[in-house]
Amino acid sequence: MPRKIGFTLVSSSGHEDNFSAKELMVHAPTVNGWRSARFCPYPQQVTLQLPERSRVRKLQLLAHQYLISGKIEFHIGDRLLEADSPGLSGHLRRLGYVSLSDNEKTGFKARELKSVHVDAIGTYLRITFHRNHVNRYNLYNQVLHYEVINLSLREVNCTSVCPQPSREQLIEHYLNISQHETALDGTYMGKFESISPLDDLAFDMYQDPEVAHIIRLLDDKKQEMVHQERYEFAKTLKQAIADLQKVGERLGRYDVEKCCAIEKEDYDTAKKKKEQMEEYRMTVYHQLEVHNLLDMAMVSAVPRIDVTALPYDERPLPALQRKEEMPQSHPEESGLPPSPLATIIPCSPGVTGEPEPLTESAQREASFPIEVYGDGLVAGAYSKTWSYREDALLAVYKKLTEVSAGTPKEKLRNMMRAAVFLVKKALKDKVSSVFQASLKLLRLLLTQLIPGQALGRAEVVHCVEQTWPNLLSRTGDSATRLRAMATAFIQDMAQFKEVQALQLVPGELVKPIKSNIPTRQALSRAELLEKLLGELGTDNSGFTLDNVMKFCTGALQHSASEVREKVVLIILAMYRLHKTAILSYLPANDAATRKNFLYKNIFDGFARIDGRPVESQARLGPSVLQQEGEKEKEEIRSLREQLAALNEISVGGASVYILNVFRSVCIFSMCFSLCIFCSEKDESFTEDGLDLHYWKHCPMLHCCDQCRQVVEIASLTEHLLGECENRARFSQCPRCSEAVSIDELTHHTQSPACNPPGSVKGSNHCPLCHNNFMSGEEAWKAHLMGREGCKQNSRRTAVLQRAQLAQGKSFIHPLNPPRSSTQAWG
Repeated sequence: MPRKIGFTLVSSSGHEDNFSAKELMVHAPTVNGWRSARFCPYPQQVTLQLPERSRVRKLQLLAHQYLISGKIEFHIGDRLLEADSPGLSGHLRRLGYVSLSDNEKTGFKARELKSVHVDAIGTYLRITFHRNHVNRYNLYNQVLHYEVINLSLREVNCTSVCPQPSREQLIEHYLNISQHETALDGTYMGKFESISPLDDLAFDMYQDPEVAHIIRLLDDKKQEMVHQERYEFAKTLKQAIADLQKVGERLGRYDVEKCCAIEKEDYDTAKKKKEQMEEYRMTVYHQLEVHNLLDMAMVSAVPRIDVTALPYDERPLPALQRKEEMPQSHPEESGLPPSPLATIIPCSPGVTGEPEPLTESAQREASFPIEVYGDGLVAGAYSKTWSYREDALLAVYKKLTEVSAGTPKEKLRNMMRAAVFLVKKALKDKVSSVFQASLKLLRLLLTQLIPGQALGRAEVVHCVEQTWPNLLSRTGDSATRLRAMATAFIQDMAQFKEVQALQLVPGELVKPIKSNIPTRQALSRAELLEKLLGELGTDNSGFTLDNVMKFCTGALQHSASEVREKVVLIILAMYRLHKTAILSYLPANDAATRKNFLYKNIFDGFARIDGRPVESQARLGPSVLQQEGEKEKEEIRSLREQLAALNEISVGGASVYILNVFRSVCIFSMCFSLCIFCSEKDESFTEDGLDLHYWKHCPMLHCCDQCRQVVEIASLTEHLLGECENRARFSQCPRCSEAVSIDELTHHTQSPACNPPGSVKGSNHCPLCHNNFMSGEEAWKAHLMGREGCKQNSRRTAVLQRAQLAQGKSFIHPLNPPRSSTQAWG
């Protein structure tokens, strides 16, 4: 079988910096390729030397999307003249030429892959690039090509074994095409030997080099298994190779994104992509070892060499860095040998072939969706290969997004219900990408198709009722990722406009749970209830005092402590809304009840919410409590004064003092569970809890957009002008005294945001909303935290929420912010 061979560069007419012809020797998604010099004379030539005298059977080139040569010629031979100049062919004979499209039809967005079948023997190959196609993007009349791949038999005298037409016969054949010149258009009179798809340029250009190397090793092993008649193992290897091709594509895409980020000097993104690649790669390698598909130790044993000048297929595989514990894949539900990499493959269609035909039982079960979408698509949804199941869902998604406005309602209703049938089945799928595709399709139905086509509330009810049991069951899945996706989707679904109006999700969540329900599912139910109560409240939302408390009293009997603790938090939140009305659902607050530690915590929590002393504090007496309160206020006042003094101390001699002050602040805050900036008190204010509060929630603080440092809003201007690592970009506005980007200073002074200080001497000026207000520290607190204060302080909404909860009202965010800001710290 012909196979790919390497080559070395002999000479080239020239090149642009960083685009040497040596790039043709490296095959990877991020290769630069060879690019001619700017305004170079044509023709341009590149001469390559094969590792030995070889029989070339196929040539492939990949052109740039707009730096395109009009015509490319090929010459081959066994030796070069010493005086052979770039303009002469010497002892090389001409094979012919290929023409390339000008690419205008694709808008200069596609790259043309040219494959040419030849039959020639030689040691040297010369490629001649003629003048480029002219377009508005090619400013310097250049051409750029990525790779030339030679597929050959490394046999010189093979013509006696496999007779081929003579050179004269080939020339006569090409002349009969009625063209003035010999064109290599891929036609050939003889019969070619088959060429492996793994040696095709289309495979190389989108594969990570290391994964491509492993794929070739597995392909060799597959051929060996076939030879040994071990067909089951060969079948497993075949599926693993198909899955690994998607792994290689994903890693190649990460590598391209990393290189783009480096060019933009976005090093955070580059680091993230690198970490994603390493983690994903190690997971794949581990799976290969777990399923005994490849002995990685045999490949890591290759000695390290300089790989910069080698084609990628000759590069050694880097040493495998083992991890102590790696995630295990979940087997497919089918009885056949599962794909070992099924749970870690990216969501991308492209497996060749067709899904297996539907069984009789499947045809009976899916008769309705077959009638709507056809046998082929539904067969994919029922396939034992996960990628076909994913592709089927994505195909339905595409069909529904392309529905025209004039489609009859009955047809739309059938398409919707058939899609619901497929979603219901896919929600039970163990492969994460299939499950994710089912959620994507379900979201489309509930947010776009049904409301956009005015199909009515009955279809919303049908959609939710059919999918809810399977969706809720996945919140108790053993796989963390699947469980998180299901929980997040339910939280989103409850707030879809059409679903929220019918109050479907709250009604399902508050159904009583049994004491023996699996812990993960019970905990997920409680967490969803807690989150949605905070977002929807109990005012015409489907949540009521009665149904929530009945759920809680039943869940307090659950065997898992983490479920009971979460329910206690829900009861305390309900107490903030309804106060003593919830006491009728709980036992009496007496000595017998307090022997139960759970109820003791609940009643003590009620006391803290009301500002009453808990039982242990009541024994101390009011005088002691009053003295402790005064002492606490005095210490707060002292620490605030010390912090204010930091702004007046020079940087050179204040390091020890500043360190001591902040140590005192941290110790005091943790001891009293108190934020000294906003005076909020919470038992969760441990060292980590305070860090989270400062970083995300304290309304007196702000995260600098330039350096990501958390600073007081009152001193944000001083920070940007004197402390921030990007302070050189800012200048103080002479009119309003704010810190403004130097590039925007002129525009700023003419905008409404440039608000000069008020007439009152010493008044404060807010850098967020640009308004002036009274002087003093308490005025800052009122402005940043009060109901009528700064409208640009997003953190102030948390303060308003707690205030409204304390008054028994549901909280409605004035700007309807995204939920992800809370989820990131969930």
